[in-house]
Amino acid sequence: MAIPEDEVLAHHLSQLVQCATVSNADVTRVDWKEFERFQDRLREFYPHIFSQMKVEKVGKAGLQFSLKAPGTSKKPLLLMSHQDVVEIGDRSQWEFDPFGGAIQDGFVCGRGTTDCKHLLLCEMEALESLLAEGFVPDYDLYVSLGYSEEVYLENDVDGAEQLTQHLADQKVRIGTIFDEGGGIFPEKDGRLAARIGLGEKSAVNYEIYCNRPGGHSSKPGKGTALGAVARAVVAIEAHPFPYRLTPLVEAQLKATAPLREEPVRSIYSDPRGHWEALCRLAQEDPALDAMLHTTIAFTMASASTQPNVLPSHAAVGLSVRVLQGDTVASAMAYMAQFLPEGVEIRHISGKDPVAASTPDSDSFRLVSSILRERYGDRILMIPFLMLGATDTRYYKRITDTVLLFTGHCRDDRWGAAHQVNEKIPVDALRPSIEFFRDVLTRY
Repeated sequence: MAIPEDEVLAHHLSQLVQCATVSNADVTRVDWKEFERFQDRLREFYPHIFSQMKVEKVGKAGLQFSLKAPGTSKKPLLLMSHQDVVEIGDRSQWEFDPFGGAIQDGFVCGRGTTDCKHLLLCEMEALESLLAEGFVPDYDLYVSLGYSEEVYLENDVDGAEQLTQHLADQKVRIGTIFDEGGGIFPEKDGRLAARIGLGEKSAVNYEIYCNRPGGHSSKPGKGTALGAVARAVVAIEAHPFPYRLTPLVEAQLKATAPLREEPVRSIYSDPRGHWEALCRLAQEDPALDAMLHTTIAFTMASASTQPNVLPSHAAVGLSVRVLQGDTVASAMAYMAQFLPEGVEIRHISGKDPVAASTPDSDSFRLVSSILRERYGDRILMIPFLMLGATDTRYYKRITDTVLLFTGHCRDDRWGAAHQVNEKIPVDALRPSIEFFRDVLTRY
């Protein structure tokens, strides 16, 4: 069976989008029937996968597929994605039903089309078409579909952590994992940049807070709990984490250099030799800034619920993206030194960052070979650090290499993930399916 026609692919993705698989930190507020509907669609669309592979339900809605190759000496391959999507936000801002799965003007429209039901679809379509053709891998093959990637669960163990533990309990050691992250991006000069994620910063949440007796606003005394927290915010923002260059970011900058104009090209070509100039560039470039250190973003605040009441508790939430080399504890200790008297900090959620993979691997070389055969010399391989976080943070302990790459060709037609009017061009699906077919047959 060849890859289905674009109309069939669009229909399949549309049907998956129509399942409102919205995750929530509180598992009691998740509509698990939507996940059941979603998985019913998978069984309908991918009968060879469900009949030829062992299928296990893990946790609330996790699916783990496995196909063993007896006597193989190759290390197992794992394809992964997640079923859950984020909330839609303000419905009035959407031009179409977020869960309608509309197919219009060459697009599939709706929440999850780019994060990341498009990847789930392409991995499954690639595998389904190969199994239908009689493909039998000479390595152990796994597919893991999580259900809580978009949140940290407050009253259960995260789905990906349970899926990882399920493999660990079977003493499975994965050779290579593919997950969401990078893709192929057109450059202004006609070249293509294959951005292959090899690591990610860890998303960690903290809270800075101050407790006071409270009282009437007519007698504030020497200041309020909210004022103390505000001083802490100002002090921490005035002392960002110092810049440093990790091996992955150094490799990313060097690989990106040919796409830059001078003087940036020279700086990126030798970032250590142009360290001061690189730091000056980072001051004006938020993306570069985020690569070079652990970042702090104050995103939430709470205090009194009415204007004439002094707050007895004031708090500010921080989203901290921890770079390899820092930890949850060391980041908290760094920020704590700038807190005024009476203000404290606590860790809410998130774990230490995991070690990055290296481009010096057979899997990275395989991807490079596949892409060069398809796109020629105009494509550049760029290893990169993801500034966000994926479910692979749980799997790193049982795998050698993580490749955050989907094979999709991305351009400015896409409706961005997590934003209103999320959508994907139908013609973006086939290149990813072809890529994963190559990976599966050549691994």
